[in-house]
Amino acid sequence: MASVKNPRDAREMYELKQKAMMYYNENGVPQKMEEILNDMFRDDPEDVYGHLANYFETFAKTPTITKLQAREILDSKGQGTIQTEVYCMVKNHEQLLATSALATYNFHPEGAKLEDKEEEERERQTFVKAAIAHITGALGVALKGADPTKQREVDEILFEIIEKLRREEEERKFREREHGDADDVSQHPTEETESTKKSKSPKAKAKAPTVVIIPDEPKEPCLPGSNALCAVSQAVCQAAATLTHIPLYQHIAKLRYDEVPSKFRLPLPLVTIFQSGKVFPGKLNCVKEFMIVPKPEMSLKESIKHISNIYSSIAKQMTLKSGVTMKNVNELGALCPQFDRPEQGLDMLQEAITGQGLTPGEDFHIVLNCAAQEYFDLEKGKYEVMGGSQKTFDDMVEFWPELLGRYPSIIGIIDPIRKQEQDPWMNICERVTERCLVIGEAAYHRPGLLKDEDLTEEFKSSGIVLKLDHMNQISDILTCAKKMEDANNQVIISANLGDSCDTFIVDLAVGMNARFIKIGGPCRGERVSKINRLLQLEDHLTQTGKLAEREPHVFTKISPPPLPEEEGVEGEGENGGTGVDKSEKSESPSRKK
Repeated sequence: MASVKNPRDAREMYELKQKAMMYYNENGVPQKMEEILNDMFRDDPEDVYGHLANYFETFAKTPTITKLQAREILDSKGQGTIQTEVYCMVKNHEQLLATSALATYNFHPEGAKLEDKEEEERERQTFVKAAIAHITGALGVALKGADPTKQREVDEILFEIIEKLRREEEERKFREREHGDADDVSQHPTEETESTKKSKSPKAKAKAPTVVIIPDEPKEPCLPGSNALCAVSQAVCQAAATLTHIPLYQHIAKLRYDEVPSKFRLPLPLVTIFQSGKVFPGKLNCVKEFMIVPKPEMSLKESIKHISNIYSSIAKQMTLKSGVTMKNVNELGALCPQFDRPEQGLDMLQEAITGQGLTPGEDFHIVLNCAAQEYFDLEKGKYEVMGGSQKTFDDMVEFWPELLGRYPSIIGIIDPIRKQEQDPWMNICERVTERCLVIGEAAYHRPGLLKDEDLTEEFKSSGIVLKLDHMNQISDILTCAKKMEDANNQVIISANLGDSCDTFIVDLAVGMNARFIKIGGPCRGERVSKINRLLQLEDHLTQTGKLAEREPHVFTKISPPPLPEEEGVEGEGENGGTGVDKSEKSESPSRKK
């Protein structure tokens, strides 16, 4: 005779079954199982368990960030930079979803003093080490449990943490200064010495300058490690694209427009063929980069082929003329011949374009990066456009329109004059913007500041160069792009001098519908990787029927605002002028914080 089960065990089993039933019902498992089994029977999928996995994945918890990792790697210049990794909890498993490399930021130009460059390198090393500590420490803790698809919320959290650390650092330094000042006062009581008395004498006053020259803006004081803002923002954006199973450029487009567009346009590639300027061979200072850009109607595949041929033909000519070393390229991937005048570089470009059976000004155009702030002599208040040739603000207003008049193939100039000279800047705009873009790069603050600044009628441009580096977050760049587009500016996304083979900026440019992408030269791995990504996206968009045609170039004339009418002004000249030197005007209100 079979033994009877223990009543206690039977009761516990019954209660356990009831709890299981309650648990499954609360989570809707029986209903969902019934729905998917019925649907799957009708659909008859080839992969049954894959179909089940895809169905139940839609009910999984939202993946969240579990940790951030960071390490020091090298950029294309051999400088230290940051590689960031984002880990998320996905269906009960921690997964590495994104790895990104941060492009490096250089405040001082290549022609800066040796001591300034050495100081910047020491600062860079400090920033990299501090950023890694922030990422693996405070930032990683703050983002634990955050949804990576909510980019703006993530960027706000990052900014708040860095701001808090910055304030704490400022308070610490302030207390140290107070303590140090107190010690100095106790040890050295204030006495009015003879030298102090002499310094108070009115005779010691220096003569006021007749013309006021506004100096360049000082470097923005930043918390060591604040470059973690860009590093983490970029990596989180990439992780979100992986989670949502869509290409990175589509995810960025969704951030920009709140939905994924049905069509995408590829940016026009701005490719640097020559690099010149104050630190390079020759007397030419006023052009830092000679760039070419194809017409909007030309496909990317065709344009890259022509660019490669133009670059190769010029390199061969230079080799035959001056030896094999002339094929050497700089960190931008550009050739560096000796130019004494801008016409030399322009003529070589136009001849190379013509040699490919193309027409300069029709099939290919030229864009010049003037970088005027790099050859301005602050002591003399003049621009040294070429060795031994210096020009005033008014001279520059004549110089650029005259050059553009002789070379109509030029359709863009970047920073033709410093932003501090807003009247000459606007006068240049009035003279050339009907046929040429006047673009600001150094003329604007970084996106994190620009997004909160007011744009005014006193300072305008046709375009702006935006870079993903330093403290620039994805949200800041997208906000600034919309702001500048609303002000009739065309957006250029630019690579950096210290870059890597990371192609994030290509997807960024495509997703946010940037008009141009400034790559550098068609040489060196970190440059070519971005060109190849563009070609890959063109092929993908063509195959899926999502590639939209580019629109023709549009040039909008920019004129200075009308002068306010002045009443009751005495001593006016024959033309109604007041005799006030233009250089005494303050910096553009659009630059004020």
